Amino acid sequence: MIKKLIKSADKKIDFKKLIKFGIVGCINTGVDWLSFAFLREVLDVEPRIAQVIAQSLAILNSYIMNKRWTFKDNKNCRKSVFKFIAVQGASLLLAYLSMFIFHNLLGINEYLSKLIIAGVTVIINYFGNKLFVFK
Repeated sequence: MIKKLIKSADKKIDFKKLIKFGIVGCINTGVDWLSFAFLREVLDVEPRIAQVIAQSLAILNSYIMNKRWTFKDNKNCRKSVFKFIAVQGASLLLAYLSMFIFHNLLGINEYLSKLIIAGVTVIINYFGNKLFVFK
């Protein structure tokens, strides 16, 4: 029975795309964190605003890389971009509210708050992209 499940999963999961998605995710994390640190440490931007700007830059990078490299999506950009924006918008709203709760209300360090937020948004983004945007 387990062998049958594994065979079935192998047919449904495109491991090459999954690995590419993971690589893009790592790059996006770097874009997000470096942008956030630059905005906070160099430009002294308020944490919630820095979170939105940094995550927005990572979102832009994610769309371009996943569309062109991971999923090789050559279809009309309009339809997928709106779906992508919807998923990312939900993720960004959750990140903004989470930064407010963790940092401003609970007093958790902004970088630790960002780490917690990253864990949640990765899950939302993966399933949103897989099931809704690039299906």
